[in-house]
Amino acid sequence: MAKDDPQTLCERLFTSFLGPLVVGGPMVPGKLFGGKNALAIGDHRQPSDVDLLSRCELARVRIARRLAPIDTLDPAPSGDEWALAACLHDMVQATHPGFDAVFRRSGPKRVLDVVEMTLAQVPPPVNVGAALSRHTWFSRMFDLARTDVDLRWWTGSETFLGTEPPKRLTAWPELRRVTETRTPRPLMELPTSGSAVPLTRFTAVTEAFLKKVPLTDLATVTRAAPAFAWTHENLSLAATHAGRTIVSRALAQLPQRAVDAALGRATRQLFATKAVRALFVAVDLLRDRALMAASARLTGGAARSGGPGAPGEPEPLAIGGEQTDAAFAIGAGALAASHWIAQTGGGFNEAERRAMLLVLAPAAESRAARDVKALLG
Repeated sequence: MAKDDPQTLCERLFTSFLGPLVVGGPMVPGKLFGGKNALAIGDHRQPSDVDLLSRCELARVRIARRLAPIDTLDPAPSGDEWALAACLHDMVQATHPGFDAVFRRSGPKRVLDVVEMTLAQVPPPVNVGAALSRHTWFSRMFDLARTDVDLRWWTGSETFLGTEPPKRLTAWPELRRVTETRTPRPLMELPTSGSAVPLTRFTAVTEAFLKKVPLTDLATVTRAAPAFAWTHENLSLAATHAGRTIVSRALAQLPQRAVDAALGRATRQLFATKAVRALFVAVDLLRDRALMAASARLTGGAARSGGPGAPGEPEPLAIGGEQTDAAFAIGAGALAASHWIAQTGGGFNEAERRAMLLVLAPAAESRAARDVKALLG
């Protein structure tokens, strides 16, 4: 693929794809970028649409401030972020129904092969700040959707995949009995909606993309597909105190039972593969979540009555079904939190320690926790 002028590439990618991804609005993917062009845009490349860039910066700061006390971000993407945006653009275009034309059935596969090779050239974020910056650009990637229009009229029907029907077909809707049904197709449904791309191949490339945006990977842990799994990249982010803090804040914004289920399922896989070092990092995150949940019960007034005239006791962590992935995550976290408090004190006074252990005890002594303890042993 011919290499275009980097500034031209930057303008096209930002205006038609990356800017709308951040602030919302119609996205108009166009000509494929390819690997060389994706990597050629480079650092310090700023688009000329100052208004859209300013709106992106405001939206990104709002995203960042939910996770960290940040007031400003670099307004323009870094070279790695430009490359990731071009890769995501080409992934979407690979699912375009036009690629399923005669003699072009291998086209989508070649596009995804190039995307995968390009992603291999993009290093993981160098620190928590870089991970947060990437997340502010790509946090809405799973909200990306193509709108398909099913049009029916008195003499026929037609489906338009990601394009608007011609006005001649929608004219005189009452007289011609025109009905129009719009169906959004989220990112992970695109391969199964008129595309020649195998879903398994698209899923694999999406997983490769998520490795380059580990905070987004963790912040969307409850997604249906691709199912969350622990990777070297998201474990590296969660291994530091600062990284674990922003990850915990991101997870706190999601439905908690679904988070527990996703983390429990992924952590079970680590046990199955005996990935000991990875397990320590995953269990530390589960421990912090258990501590946050226990603290919330002590400070938020969640209590159960001890009977008439008796003081209420803090409500213990709920396990639910003993054999579920969520129970596994809660039990593992409660067990690790109880051990941590017993060994270090956790910075709590004696009364607080007793109260915390009381809240954690049912989960820490559950069958799920015993299974975790046996696996760790």
